[in-house]
Amino acid sequence: MKRILVIRRDNIGDLVCTTPAIAALRQHYPGAEIGALVNSYNAEVLRGNPNVDRIFVYQKLKHAGNLASRFKALNQRLKLIAQLRRWKPDVTILAKASYDRHGLNFARQIGAKNIIGYVPDDLSQAKGLPDIRLATPEFTAVHEVEAVNGLLKPLGIEDALGPLQVFTDANTLEALKAHIPAATKRIALHISAREPERRWGNDNFIALAKHILETLTDTQILFFWSPGKADDPHHPGDDEAAEQLVKAVASDRLIPMPTQNLTELIAALSLCDLFIGTDGGALHLAVALNKKVLAMYENKPDKLNHWYPWQVTNQVVHSVDTSQPDINQISMGQVREALDTLKRLKRFLVV
Repeated sequence: MKRILVIRRDNIGDLVCTTPAIAALRQHYPGAEIGALVNSYNAEVLRGNPNVDRIFVYQKLKHAGNLASRFKALNQRLKLIAQLRRWKPDVTILAKASYDRHGLNFARQIGAKNIIGYVPDDLSQAKGLPDIRLATPEFTAVHEVEAVNGLLKPLGIEDALGPLQVFTDANTLEALKAHIPAATKRIALHISAREPERRWGNDNFIALAKHILETLTDTQILFFWSPGKADDPHHPGDDEAAEQLVKAVASDRLIPMPTQNLTELIAALSLCDLFIGTDGGALHLAVALNKKVLAMYENKPDKLNHWYPWQVTNQVVHSVDTSQPDINQISMGQVREALDTLKRLKRFLVV
């Protein structure tokens, strides 16, 4: 094979969980040109990744905004399809743990050959099928990394189970270091989540930040959130909640980090020893940087068994009642207990 295309058109965490498969492809096919078809929202996850030769980026229409922007996005997509038709991948992998109808449509549009993908149990429900069809694994029985690993079996690969990977941009990192006060110990505190059921609540995060600063007197908190207004229809943010938290905590050891892109977020997270936050893209970026993680998850099998922190030291907390699975049902006591457990582990908070 001269060219391998990996299609991963989902969110940040999904693409991060695909990096072990990309690394395995590079290891097993060192002479192949490996490309990734991603979207403008998650593309920076692959910045600096030595296992990817070509990154093909398109913009989802829901991220495009007004009519003129949507027209521009459609025009750019047509150009991208033409580019991929010229590139002609020898094999295309629909890197998703389930049937990927939209990814398959894109693959057909570029004339891809040897498309590998999962299919639903009832094939009559599928609108088109990949060339090499694999039975979809039970979602709650495997991690996303394990599911994507299964897609590489037709290529003779069954060991795509390594760590998640992202790579820090050196210039961005140095710029951040120049503006952040020195500290020997740092905790990343991330408050944002898109879905309401994955939000812990600003009052809880305020109380936790105060607890950390009071009990870990030599520790600095780098404070992260999704920048923007809460009512932004395309990328809602938490600027108001962040402002409230900074005022309530009122400490010079709480450093606001309004990162404007994933490259900045990855660089800033790399400066921390421990990540605290809810299930989401930032959490998986921290995992890919091999950080210790205190993660808050919904009490649902599809969350706890499929998206848990992969191959890093972690504590996962969730509500005690499956009938009330939302993250806001997690108590402060549970989070403090998990933090205490991590503090007792060897090498906690070592730069």
